[in-house]
Amino acid sequence: MLDLWLGSNTWVIILVPFVVLYAIALAIVWVTHESPARPYFASCTGIPGPFFASVAVLFGLFAAFLANDVQRRNANAETAVFREAEGIRTILRLSEAVGKDAQSVQRASIAYLEFVLNEELPKMRQQGSVPNKLGAVRNLSSSVLTASLPPAVQAAMIESLVTVREARLERRALSGDISAPLNWLAVIALGILTQVAVAVVQLDKARPQALALFVFTTAFATTVALIGVGERPFSNRIIDDEPLREALTSAVR
Repeated sequence: MLDLWLGSNTWVIILVPFVVLYAIALAIVWVTHESPARPYFASCTGIPGPFFASVAVLFGLFAAFLANDVQRRNANAETAVFREAEGIRTILRLSEAVGKDAQSVQRASIAYLEFVLNEELPKMRQQGSVPNKLGAVRNLSSSVLTASLPPAVQAAMIESLVTVREARLERRALSGDISAPLNWLAVIALGILTQVAVAVVQLDKARPQALALFVFTTAFATTVALIGVGERPFSNRIIDDEPLREALTSAVR
């Protein structure tokens, strides 16, 4: 269920928490004020307001932990794209400096960038994780390793090639990765418990309870939606592909 939600488009990721959590809030108001159990809850009035703070603090801590984990992975994904672009750009600059002896390397580099930008990244945005097609990578590697180049130039190209391959692997790994389901379960469970805690300090009147639940539930759903949008950075276009496009644009054809 979590994978299905996080794998949806951005609007679904945003709307689902609001719909589900508002429904839970309405259910709490109905159970405590309109259901046959109302006499029991009426006998429980008098719980002081600060009671809900203990649960709310735990919810806040776990939400901050989850958001930090998502932000860290997004930063790593952005760094991987920059490293990949810088590596391929270095190979292009070296091949241009060498001239016609490195034309095969230049063509393979451009083909690699076109593959990433026109096929791999669009699929990552639609599906998250995608099958690992190695044709463009292998062609680039073969061109670098078999070209008749000065030893120093070839060594520099190989070093950049290693950077490109490592960055691409990291990018692909992060594109299909999400936070541990247990972390999500903890945040959602503690958030719902905080809704209950807010409700039990307002058992005497329905309107104050409904207003308090509306305020907290809005904050709760907003937090979950924002973290959910950040879970798959490539799917939700958080990570920009501009460095790779600039590398392709800078290539001398």
